[in-house]
This record gives sequence, structure tokens and C-alpha cells, in this order.
Amino acid sequence: MTLEALADERALRLLADQLFVFTDEKRWTDLEALFVDGDVAVDMTSLVGGAPVTMTAADLLAGFRQGLHVEKASHHMTTNVRIEIDGDAATIRTQGYAWNHLSTGGGTDFWETWGTYLLTARRTDAGWKLASFRYDAKLNRGNEAVRTHTLGG
Repeated sequence: MTLEALADERALRLLADQLFVFTDEKRWTDLEALFVDGDVAVDMTSLVGGAPVTMTAADLLAGFRQGLHVEKASHHMTTNVRIEIDGDAATIRTQGYAWNHLSTGGGTDFWETWGTYLLTARRTDAGWKLASFRYDAKLNRGNEAVRTHTLGG
């Protein structure tokens, strides 16, 4: 493997890691900077139903901000990362776990999910940027109201 290929692989791994770290730290501006300008393909149908959509990173993160608001703690972990690079395009596959916690004052105050992430990235003048985000849930457990809770909701 060439040094350039190793550097690309490292940059893509960091991109995927930052996606989840910045989400849990609610660093929305830093998170938005990880995505391409323009449209991002998003598929969360395994959790929310419907069909895959195309939206801007700002719109995607508006949903993240609402669903992972300041009163809700989250913890995302990924492992078994596999990266494939084809010129200026890359695919990142990883197994993931996510946990959400909300002090509800009674009942189960958490929700968690296990599944796989499929991310694509494009090389830009500013480096590698995420172009798509897909999550395929294998198992969900806990209080669904915690997952769907929004402030004021």
C-alpha cells in the first residue's frame, strides 16, 4: 500500500470517527463541515420507515439537533471499519451501537440499537467529505419514546 493510500484510509477513518464523536458532543457546526456541499443521500428507513431521501447536511443535522437535543445523552460506537477507495470516491462500512438516555422520571429511560453503517465519501478540495449516510438496524431495545423524544414533545 502506498503512503498516499494509507493517508487516504486514515483520513476516511478519522472522518467516520468524527461523525459519531461530534454527534455525541453536539458539535453541530463541526459536524456539518464533515459533509459535502449540496445533496447528501440519507437512509434511516430501518428506524423511521418511509424511503431513503436526499437532503442537505444542514437539513440532516437539523433533525439530529431535534432528536439528540441537549437534554438527551447519546453514545455512538463503531467497530470493524472497512474502507474501500476508488479514485476520488470511498465507501466506509462499520458495525455500530448507539444508546440514547433521557431522564423521564419513570419507566425505562434508555433506547439502544445495534446495526451497520454505510457511509460514502468524496475527495474534495477541502479533503474527504461525507456524501451519504445509511444505517441498517439489526436490533433495537428500550423505550421507543426516548428515541423519538424532542424538546417540547
